Parts: sequence; C-alpha cells; structure tokens
Amino acid sequence: MYILGINCFAHDSAAALVHDGVLIGSAEEERFTRQKHTGVFPAHAIRWCCKEAGIEPARIDHVVYYWNPYKAFLPRALHMLRYFPRSLALAYGRRDKELPMYYLARMLREKIGISRTAKFHYAEHHQCHAASSFFLSPFEKAAILTIDAAGEWDTTWLGSGQADTLAKITSVRFPHSLGVVYSAFTDFLGFRANSGEGKIMGLAPYGDPARYYEQFKNMIIDNANGSFRINLDYFAYHYRGKPHWFSNKTFAIFGNPRAADEPLEERHKDIAAALQRRTEEIGLSLACWLQKKTRLKNLCLSGGVCLNSVMNGKILKETDFDDIYIQPAAHDAGASIGACFWLWNGIMKNKRNSVLTTAYLGPSYNESEYEQEIRVLAQEGAAQTIQCKKVENAPAQAATLIAQGKIIGWFQGRMEIGPRALGNRSILADPRTAAMKDTLNARVKFREGFRPFAPSVLEEKLAEWFDCGYPSPFMLLVYDVLPEKRAQVPAITHVDGTGRVQSVREEDNPRYYALIKEFEKVTGVPLVLNTSFNIRGEPIVNTPREAVTCFLKTGMDALFLGDYLFLKSETSAASAMSAEEQQAAYHSADLLENQPER
Repeated sequence: MYILGINCFAHDSAAALVHDGVLIGSAEEERFTRQKHTGVFPAHAIRWCCKEAGIEPARIDHVVYYWNPYKAFLPRALHMLRYFPRSLALAYGRRDKELPMYYLARMLREKIGISRTAKFHYAEHHQCHAASSFFLSPFEKAAILTIDAAGEWDTTWLGSGQADTLAKITSVRFPHSLGVVYSAFTDFLGFRANSGEGKIMGLAPYGDPARYYEQFKNMIIDNANGSFRINLDYFAYHYRGKPHWFSNKTFAIFGNPRAADEPLEERHKDIAAALQRRTEEIGLSLACWLQKKTRLKNLCLSGGVCLNSVMNGKILKETDFDDIYIQPAAHDAGASIGACFWLWNGIMKNKRNSVLTTAYLGPSYNESEYEQEIRVLAQEGAAQTIQCKKVENAPAQAATLIAQGKIIGWFQGRMEIGPRALGNRSILADPRTAAMKDTLNARVKFREGFRPFAPSVLEEKLAEWFDCGYPSPFMLLVYDVLPEKRAQVPAITHVDGTGRVQSVREEDNPRYYALIKEFEKVTGVPLVLNTSFNIRGEPIVNTPREAVTCFLKTGMDALFLGDYLFLKSETSAASAMSAEEQQAAYHSADLLENQPER
C-alpha cells in the first residue's frame, strides 16, 4: 500500500510517501521551486517521491491532507460572528488559503496523475504533528505536546500515545496562540513571519529580558493547568488577520515596529529577550503539567514552536521526562509525514514498524551528475579560477582544509528534511577561530552578524564539551558549552555561552562522522562548525548545480561534491569580495528573503 501525505496552501509545502509503513522519502517544495517557505501545491515534491519509489502516481492508494476544513468551519463561523463586523477582514484573508483545498483531488488527478480510485483523507492538523513525532519515535508509549500557530482551531495539543493510538487530553484553541504571538513579534522586529522566528531566538541573548518581562507576562498568561491564554487587548490578529497583528496598546508600550532595513536598537533586542523567556516558561509549564498528568517518562514534541531549540533544551533538562523525541521537520513540512502515519497506524491500526533516526530523506545524486558539473565549468571557462579533481579520501581532505581555516561546501548523499543542514547539504568551517563567525556571516551567508552557528560533534564526545550528554541528532536542542571549553571553540559559542548542538553517530552518517573524526585527529577538537548550504533568503541547495552556483557566488574556498573537490584560486574574485560587493550581496539576500509569498 502506498500512502501520500501532503501539506500546502499556507507555508512550508511538502510531500511524503510511505510504502507498507516504511517512509520512502519526503521533501519540501521550496527545494525545487527555490522559493523559501513556499506554500504552493507541492507538485515537484510529489513527483520526486513517486520517482524515488519507482512508481507512477496512479499506483498511490491513499492521499492524506494535513488539515481538516470541516473541523475548522463551525468554530471559525462562531468566531467571526463574535467579532462581526470587524472579522470580515479575517474572512477575506482566509479565502486564498483554504478554498484551494476543496479542489485538491482534482489537482492531484490533473497535475500529478493520481488515480480516481485513490482514497482521499483529511487529517486534523495537530493529529498529524502528533503522529509525525510519536509514531516514528522509539517509544512504546509517551506524552505528546504539539505547539504551533494554529491548526483547524487548536493551537496547542496535549495528549499521549500508546502503540497505535493517539489520545488527546486537552488543547488550547485560537485565538490563544503562542505561535501567532511569536510570529507577530518576528514581524514587529523587522523579520518575515513564518520564516524569521529563528532569528528572534538568536537575537534574544543580546537583550535584557527584564526590561519588558512584566509586559509579556501580562500578555501571555500561564493558567498553570496545561493551558495558557493571550491577553487580546494587545492584539488585532484575531479579527483582522496578519499583517495587522497588534492593537494600539502594544505600540504604546514597545514603540513603532522596525522596518527590515533599519538598524537594531537595544529595545529590539530586549523585546526579543523577553519574548523568548516567556515562550520558554510557557513551554516548560505545559510540559511539566503534561508529565504530572500522564506520569510518563517519554515526551514527543512537534509543531513549529518546537523548532525553538532553546525551549526544547530547557524542557529536556528542567522537567521530569527522561527521554525526548523531536523529529527533524517538526514544523508544518513534517506534517506531511505525520499525515501518512496518522492513516497507517492511527486509523488502519497497523503495527508500528518505523523509527525515524535520520533526516536524510530527500533527493540524492550520483558521480556522473557531479562530473557533469565539471564539464559545465570547463565550458564556461572557469578553469583559470577553479580546480576540479577526484580525491581518495574526501573526509580527510575536507578536515585538513577546515583546519587550515578554509570554508568548504559539503554536498553528499540524500538531502535533509527540515530546516537544519545535518552534514549532507552543509557549509563547514573551523570552530576554533573567533573571527570565523563574522567571516561566514559577511562573506558566505550574507546575513545578520548576531546570528550564531551550530556545532556538529561526535556523539561520544558530546558530554566532554557541553553541559548535557543527551543525543541531539537533529540540531533541535541547545546546550551550554562547558565554560572551560568556550575559548577553544568561540565560533560556535553564542554570546550567552550556548550552542545548538548536532550530535553525529557513525551509523547515521559515516562520511560526515569520518570528517569530524579526522578533524579531531588534526586539531584535538571533535567538532566542526556547521551551517546550512545556502545564502540568506534562499532554501538549502538541492542539486549539484545549485551547490556549484552557491560556491561560486560566495566566499567559500572549496566545495566537495561527493569525492570531487572544487578549489578556488587565491585570486578568485568570489573568495576576495570587496566590502562593496559583500554589502550588495547582503542587500540582495535581504530583498530575496523578505519578498512576499508567490
């Protein structure tokens, strides 16, 4: 049996394909269209899933959509009546998002070739999030917490899972949404909602949370009973929709919103700090209540807010849960995976037979495709500035270059699902050099200087460098770098002494593990700096062509496509960008990142 799961028409469109309970593959549509966080119908991702499975789309038996419009209709109608006539704007804003889903079956037949005999299912949004985490976890039973902006009407879902069953305990309903408030202030601070929330998390340690803490405490109220509520006096999103997030009361407290091209002031940093602290407190409160309610020792987290790795780290370390599982695409893209297993396990009651231990679920490319890029470079006359050769031991060569201070692109195997590059579509650098953070942000990523970089560390050495030895394979937990180690790895140590950790096991990614192991042999440090293979505003690279293009137009020094090494000459213009060129690239990326959804 083939089950296709899809999500679209909001943001982070994706598709996943499951065959008899085994996940064949999953990919985000943005990686094909090159439009970051796109919400369009995921035609490319669906076709790729079928190609990966070696089937025609007509072979698919079931299609599951990650949203149930029937569950949303009545509560939305009642909500609109409550706020009528101001809520008319909210009704108009939903039209372009929800009407297309009624034509999904026809789109799947006409655009993709799905058979008329395939059965179509609507799954509840938070059930998909819960299924994506629990049914693919190693736990026989666990507590489940999902937090995002909004599903049909739930914004937060608390429950448990056992065997093939999901059981809801309670939920928080719109307009009380931690995710919406976080996105609203992301927009307030000059970043794109549903895209720049991670920037707020990175900016927060630069601010003083005490300055605005009481205001946020009054704005996001902890009920201390597995729920919270939003003080709607500060907001307008519940009847006007985005981008009309706030009431005048908020502007009276925090001042005017920041435009994307305006400098960051201390108040902006302080707002981010207070928002992040309150988010962590609410997440901890919900998790603690859930643990006491269920008396379970395992916790599964999902939903877009559960990409907040600082919050996740505190839930792990400060609650009574012993084990925690967060799948790599905890946001809406991963709901396409959850939709499949909601049907396979939760509805059809098939026995669970999958544990998701890898994020490497997307497209891969072979040696002949790497060689094609060498031929293209030769035809374009790049031989004078680019050297290309096949190497015997790519991990060792890469480790040596990194130890020499070179910035390398590392492209191998199957593309990762989710927002984190985990060693297959990564840019790597030396964590020991303090200046490396600023160099990467300016010369390669073209992004804000406050944004930190993550460490990829050998799992067996994790506790020797960080305050927690619990595995973090998907880079969704933040730990403190041990005080005595911070001076050795300043490039991955954030201003508050933390690092968003990826722990690497040899069985999960042998080549990437070997690279870090070789770097340890050369330097004595069992970790490297890892950031996603893209520039600001663009999705992570998917194809070898995109990797080469990104390599050529940034300040990277070397690129590995599998065993093929591409080196720039010392005089290469791309690796010696002038300050003016860097500034132009930065603004170009800024425009790309903040452009409206297509």
